[in-house]
Amino acid sequence: MRRCFVTVLFFLVSFVLLSSASAQTAVYDTISIHDLQYVPNPDSSQDSYYHGDTVVVKGLVQHGPRELWIGARWSNYITEPLADPWSGILVLQNDTFEVNTLYSFVQEGDEVYFTGVMADYSGITQLAILTNPVTPVTIVSYGNTLPEPKLLTLADLATHNAGEQWESQYVRVENVTITNNSYVSNQAVITDGTSTGYIDDYFMYFRGQFDQGSNPWAANGTRLNIQGFVRDVGMAFFTINPRDDSDIEILTNPPEISTVRRDIGTPTSSDVVTVSAVIIDNLEVDSAQVHYSVDCGDFVSVTMTAIEDTFSAQIPIQANNSFMRYFISAVDNEGDFSQVPGDTTERVYHYVIRDEGLDIKDVQFTWGYSYDGSGYVYFPVALEGVVTTDSTDWVNNYYIQEKDSAWYGIWIYDATNKPKKGDWVRVTGTVEENYGVTRLSDITSFEVVTADYGVFDPILVTTGEITTGGVNAEAYESILIQVENLTITDPFPDSPGNYGEFEVDDGSGPLRVDDAMSAFGGNLDSTFALNETIEKIIAIHYYSYGDYKLLPRDTLDIVGHITHLDESQPDIIDRYNLGQNFPNPFNMKTSIRFSVPEFSPVSITIYNILGKKVRTLYDGRVAPGVYEVQWNGLDYSGLPVSSGLYFYRLQGNNFTDSKKMLFLK
Repeated sequence: MRRCFVTVLFFLVSFVLLSSASAQTAVYDTISIHDLQYVPNPDSSQDSYYHGDTVVVKGLVQHGPRELWIGARWSNYITEPLADPWSGILVLQNDTFEVNTLYSFVQEGDEVYFTGVMADYSGITQLAILTNPVTPVTIVSYGNTLPEPKLLTLADLATHNAGEQWESQYVRVENVTITNNSYVSNQAVITDGTSTGYIDDYFMYFRGQFDQGSNPWAANGTRLNIQGFVRDVGMAFFTINPRDDSDIEILTNPPEISTVRRDIGTPTSSDVVTVSAVIIDNLEVDSAQVHYSVDCGDFVSVTMTAIEDTFSAQIPIQANNSFMRYFISAVDNEGDFSQVPGDTTERVYHYVIRDEGLDIKDVQFTWGYSYDGSGYVYFPVALEGVVTTDSTDWVNNYYIQEKDSAWYGIWIYDATNKPKKGDWVRVTGTVEENYGVTRLSDITSFEVVTADYGVFDPILVTTGEITTGGVNAEAYESILIQVENLTITDPFPDSPGNYGEFEVDDGSGPLRVDDAMSAFGGNLDSTFALNETIEKIIAIHYYSYGDYKLLPRDTLDIVGHITHLDESQPDIIDRYNLGQNFPNPFNMKTSIRFSVPEFSPVSITIYNILGKKVRTLYDGRVAPGVYEVQWNGLDYSGLPVSSGLYFYRLQGNNFTDSKKMLFLK
């Protein structure tokens, strides 16, 4: 009876929607999926021509609206009847409390009209259906046959220029081999001989298995055919996302190697290291080996012995300061081969023999491998360094730095101890990879070795070398750095969303600035506008959501933020001028406008009523023009000043002027 009721309800809803189709689709332009997706040069831009427009699009629904891992939203991929290039798109409803859109009724095989706003989010072109005003979807027909997946090679998805045309489409690749079934973000790395590619868990069927602690991807060395939806995850990086097990055809079953461990995390020159792993097979494991190398020499193989499914072998004693690499391989009785890590040109397990204990670089350094995870994950280590951000900058988090050099900084997650910036400390904790960033957590020991040791000067770098994909991006992770002579090239890089980030460039490449620190508000409003300049930013180098970023500790780390308001010719501005701040009085933020008639060093400084310097807003050289700076009522320490009368002074070449302003809390 229940099935009959649901069927009747579906037909009633479909009838209502069909009767209103002509009325709805006349409100906005109906655009084909191809036209919404197509861009002429994907290497330079993947943004839709219709970004921000409200449109109507018709497509075949590829799956139900609750199958994607997309938070508290409804979403699905839709396609045109033929699997041609540019023929798939992602549709979503952000507000699922609004049930009158009828989105929850759509099913696989339905032909549906969707009305929504076009957006490009982190490289993905998508349609967000209208909920204000509510615009119901229109189901035109149901039970349609969906197009077969488009047969591609991994080379077809290797670059933006090649892969963008297949974004959000259902594709198939054949005879691929898994080389790393435990890559970052629950991904698996695959190859088919034409290129490298990636399997991902965007569908809840697979994501749920990861959330429960199991890895649904087959063992390294497995050959398979796979089909799924193409997702752009940035940096010319596309993933294939299968819906469920029916999208994966297993061709071979090599031994599955898991739970790789060594018995000593930080070996010394007197330690024999035992390496173990759990190895299982659908039939029988014929043999397994540990392969180890000393100081980048040839690999030596040692046969592993088994106690049930646990295999182990020993790496002999090595000299102090030796660099050790190792991996594990196994063969079953059918000759199927697997190894972990799967691609040893990309990653190996490693450690360093240190009688005197580890330094931060030992934990952070990647030894030239593209995999940037630490060789000491899951192991307790004791590290020393000066505190570069204290517990007030980011609650329960701080950074320490051992030297003013690349690789010598690390993030500490510590809810117990409250270190002071500038103290030299010794911290013992467990190494972990937190979404691509190496850090210490589960702190068991904390000691201030030298109070007020002093923070290292920030290391001067360029934005291009430390941005996503930059040659030194990983090397300066968790280091206090400085970039200079910056232009704001994108004030809202996550538009139409806003997470407080903005983008700067010193001419060598764009780099994001984030607002994770407590005393820096980022760009949640319009504090940092397009084409404004910043003399320098001091910050911790950080990585999150696929991008390397700057984390200023407070507003004092943004030095010389200035707005050039006028592009007038120099001869139009014939004198210095200091305007009255606006608004005045103020309690949150005020702006100060000034003009300069010549190339000149200028400074804008705030003083209290006793003549004590409170804050320098700008101190640098400018070209002739009209400028504007802002003050948010914070002093040099990043603390709000008291209510009262303040003075601000403009100083240039043979020129000084000052005015009063009133700050009210």
